[in-house]
Amino acid sequence: MKRRSDFIFELARVACDLFMINFAFLFSYWLRFNTGIFPTPFGRPDISEYMKPLPIITILIVFIMRSFNLYVSRRRLAILDEFFIIIKAMTVGLLVLMAATFIYREFTYSRMMLFVCWFDLILFVTCSRLIINRLRLSIRSANKDFSKLIIVGTGPTAQGLISHIANDPHWNYKVVGVVSVNGEDAPSGIKAIPVLGELEGISDILSKTDAEEVMLAVPSLNREKITRLVFECEKRLLDFHLVADTLGMITSQVDMENVDGIPLMGLKESPLVFVYNRFIKRVIDIAGSLIGIVLLSPLFFIIALSIKLFSKGPIFYLQKRVGEDRKRFAIIKFRTMIDKAEKSTGIVWATKNDPRRTKIGTFLRRNNLDELPQLVNVLTGQMSLVGPRPERPKFVGKFKEDIPRYMARHKIRSGITGWAQVNGLRGDTSIEERTKYDLYYIENWSLMFDIKILIMSVFQTIFTKSEHAY
Repeated sequence: MKRRSDFIFELARVACDLFMINFAFLFSYWLRFNTGIFPTPFGRPDISEYMKPLPIITILIVFIMRSFNLYVSRRRLAILDEFFIIIKAMTVGLLVLMAATFIYREFTYSRMMLFVCWFDLILFVTCSRLIINRLRLSIRSANKDFSKLIIVGTGPTAQGLISHIANDPHWNYKVVGVVSVNGEDAPSGIKAIPVLGELEGISDILSKTDAEEVMLAVPSLNREKITRLVFECEKRLLDFHLVADTLGMITSQVDMENVDGIPLMGLKESPLVFVYNRFIKRVIDIAGSLIGIVLLSPLFFIIALSIKLFSKGPIFYLQKRVGEDRKRFAIIKFRTMIDKAEKSTGIVWATKNDPRRTKIGTFLRRNNLDELPQLVNVLTGQMSLVGPRPERPKFVGKFKEDIPRYMARHKIRSGITGWAQVNGLRGDTSIEERTKYDLYYIENWSLMFDIKILIMSVFQTIFTKSEHAY
């Protein structure tokens, strides 16, 4: 059911977007013709000529934004995701307006101004939405305006869902309880959430609670039980959601091929099997690694000097890893442990409060700075800026036997950072969960996806410390 606050929020977004579109257009006119930043060989045109099509442009851009689902109040998006969608919407708007200037010949509009307006629209609309979202979260928190939610299931999926809801206020939920399936007890991580009963008694549970939404966190539940649950929710006008296992070990994406009338179904190939996509990704890797090495060279020098001053041994540490097509290569890292740390222990995982770490090494690992020399691995083509993290041969041999589809991670170049890492899965975390995120990345790769991961990685490096980087 749509809440009154959602409706008000939708109106506020539309109103702010209307204002920002007009403001961005007028600001772009001033920036293009009045500041002297851009040359005006034909003089400054009358602003009235630019005001005439403004109402039509405003409606067009709002319509395009609506087609990109930017006015769905219940769509929960992080500001970074919304930013990329706004870029896409404004790019479509720019292309439409550029096409219109070629058709309409009664007045020649400045195409440079359209490019400036494209940038201003992205900037102003994103900023306004960021402010509105922050204001909305503050009002919700003050008024305790949350949707009351029941989660069906007590397994790892339910536990992860509860954790996400607790850590991200954008979800706008208060979990009032969980419903056990097949007699399972709630795991230790969600003991604070009451178990309302068994799935068989869902009718009584929904009648006795004032929940507004129900989420099923057991994707493997049989169809009959899911159908009954949906009917029970519909009887009470409750919103129902199924937490699909989109990051499951067996992908839901398939390719269909027809051979002499016989349909053949197979796992969908990654977009990176296409030469063009691999070429684009490689160009970005070369440019990004070169820029990174040049800009970060002073930091490299400071870290290298600190390692040399505070511990004995080499500055860099070379370690064998398994990359694309199972090829082995030497990954380059700043040394964070004592020299020859594995001489007595053999190949083992680093642990919390590992006594082998140096003081400077602890700092480097917590701030992800020990990985910076891998820009050289990227430049030489052994790695990519973004991709699944490479593991050591010993662990790869173990994981490929224990974890389904683990080796599918090696179809593309390994990365300095990846989709699993920006979602908190690095260091001493579940390899199975990491594999799920890595497979999702491989099957859904796009240039924008890479850019998003890189931006998230930079922000996490600056503003957060890794809890699992030992």
